[in-house]
Amino acid sequence: MKRKLAVGAGWMTVLQLSSKVVEVGFIAVLARILFPDDFGVIAGASIFIQLASLLVEVGIGATIVQIPNLTRTDLRIGGTIVFLNGIGYFLLAQLLAPFAGDFMGIAGVEPVIRVLALVFIIQSFGIVSENVLVRDLEVRRVMIAQLMARVIGTGVIGIALAWAGWGYWALVVATLAETTVKALWLVLLVRPPMRPLLTRAGAARLMRRGAGFSLSKVINFFALRADNAIVGRTMDAAALGLYSRAYNLMNVPADLYSRIAERIVFPAMAKVQDDPARLRSAFLRGLELTAIFGLPISALLALLAPEVILLILGPRWVAVIVPFAVLCSVTYLRLGTKISGSLQRAKAATGAMITNQIVYAGMVIGGCLLAYPYGIVAVAGAVSVAVAAFYLIVNYNACRLAGVGFGDFARVHAHGALLALACTLVAAPVVLGMRAAALPPIAILVAAGSAVATLGVILILLRPRWMLGDFMIELLGDAGRLTKRFRRKAPR
Repeated sequence: MKRKLAVGAGWMTVLQLSSKVVEVGFIAVLARILFPDDFGVIAGASIFIQLASLLVEVGIGATIVQIPNLTRTDLRIGGTIVFLNGIGYFLLAQLLAPFAGDFMGIAGVEPVIRVLALVFIIQSFGIVSENVLVRDLEVRRVMIAQLMARVIGTGVIGIALAWAGWGYWALVVATLAETTVKALWLVLLVRPPMRPLLTRAGAARLMRRGAGFSLSKVINFFALRADNAIVGRTMDAAALGLYSRAYNLMNVPADLYSRIAERIVFPAMAKVQDDPARLRSAFLRGLELTAIFGLPISALLALLAPEVILLILGPRWVAVIVPFAVLCSVTYLRLGTKISGSLQRAKAATGAMITNQIVYAGMVIGGCLLAYPYGIVAVAGAVSVAVAAFYLIVNYNACRLAGVGFGDFARVHAHGALLALACTLVAAPVVLGMRAAALPPIAILVAAGSAVATLGVILILLRPRWMLGDFMIELLGDAGRLTKRFRRKAPR
């Protein structure tokens, strides 16, 4: 399994990086065409749409990945449940859209919710296919479908409509197009049984396992979106547009890694959930890998926040810089909860998952309610404090499940912490000196990146294990051996 995990992780990383590069490129283009108010309307409507999207799945996707003996009957019943939920939530959205619009107090939210609700029906066709591929660790196919859907939906249709003056409706149409392309692509790949079937016993079997996963995701959603809801409710569309851009850009690394954890680490841990030694080893290795990437990324994003925002979004969005820097300071802590969360899901520890999410949601909501009178920077600070507390709680519970002590937990973070410190010490003088000389953001980013890359090359040549740790060296070795094997087998 380790070899398959290494190959899957390699494909996942390459495709996710490609997807995020494409996504950031589209954000940069759209930020120069649309205005903060446009993004604010979409962010306000998306709070309700994304919540309902979680409920449409009702944990069926996670159950397909985790359930030991999956049958075609399970797939038919799961697909039927998801489709019926999609229709139900579409109709519910039409009924509740006026109330959602009144709650946010932002013009345009109500009609956008009514149209975006079509997503519930469209995505229901692809949920079973996607999670069958995830179960089999065929994440490469899922990522290709997602990447192509993003290119067609946002890159072609969304940008063209924004340029034509459609405003926030360009983003609405892009979302519908992207969802349609992805669902159709996955169905054609997997060709799951589509004939409807619904039995009481079969539905109970799937729903019993899925209920805990679904409830945990819903509570986590409130924690992740409460800040947007409070900003939109208490401020205006422009403030929500600014804050949502800061949050979404900060979340790019966390989203990238969470998808890897969701589609690689969780299925892998689920396969060894009954083997304590292998599960403990997988957990520690996942933490080590996360720290090696996450700690330096967190430090560098916080340091380079002005340059990142000015390059990607442009001078119209300077108000995003400070909240973006504050949120980036805890980027690693967001990443660090993904592996621990995957372990809890693999062990079906739904009670602990739900308790963690309730505490986290309470901290985010309470902190944002106290902070909003002081602006979006204060809201970003309150969210960051909640993230730090959540990180401690989730990892404490995961370590108990895996039988990991504090010493081992700290040890696997050592390489990442040293690497983050080294990157910061190398990049900071370069960045501060070039800022003082008023050089353009692109020049500062290139110089800082070159300094960090030089440090990386030196460490890889002289002290590879100091920089990467034993597990990363082992993964790279496996990847290299597999590459050589494929080359030998390739026809000439």
